[in-house]
Amino acid sequence: MKKQTYLLIAAILFILVAGSYYFLKEDSNSPQPQAAIDQPTTMSYSGNTIIEEKDGKRLWELGAEKIDIDPKTKQAVIKNLKGVFYQDDGGKMELVALEAVYDTKTRDIVMQGHIKAVSDDGTVFIAQTARWAGDSQRIYGSGGVTMTKDDTVIMGDRIESDAGLQKVKVEGNARIRRGGSAN
Repeated sequence: MKKQTYLLIAAILFILVAGSYYFLKEDSNSPQPQAAIDQPTTMSYSGNTIIEEKDGKRLWELGAEKIDIDPKTKQAVIKNLKGVFYQDDGGKMELVALEAVYDTKTRDIVMQGHIKAVSDDGTVFIAQTARWAGDSQRIYGSGGVTMTKDDTVIMGDRIESDAGLQKVKVEGNARIRRGGSAN
């Protein structure tokens, strides 16, 4: 009888171990958890506007045909930009460009392609590339830059100006022509 008891205990232990193994083993054919789904590299928006305000006062607004935002770099690529930059005195400057990149960290806007800005007083700024410096609220232009006010045309390789196109600094082949156009 003792032998039968040992055999019975051994059989029960074998069944318990085998059952535990069966239920607790990892099935190599079972689906593995999927890796996190890759986030898109950019988020795209059509017909949107980006606005920057400080102390409840609007500094500028940028409208676009299309805006692509990179979530990693926090930069926005803007296609067919139409912007308005507001001045402290209530005036404004309207600006268009084929493309711009807005950096949310520096608040700078780098523009390229047929840039044209017009202030309230009729001053016209034209450049191939330009940068709006968010910290100083100034615009920098390069690439055959012209600024026209009334009958005065200022031309140069590079121009720096305030938001109202009133205070201007010209560098590189600087010329002023009165009584005519830039051509």
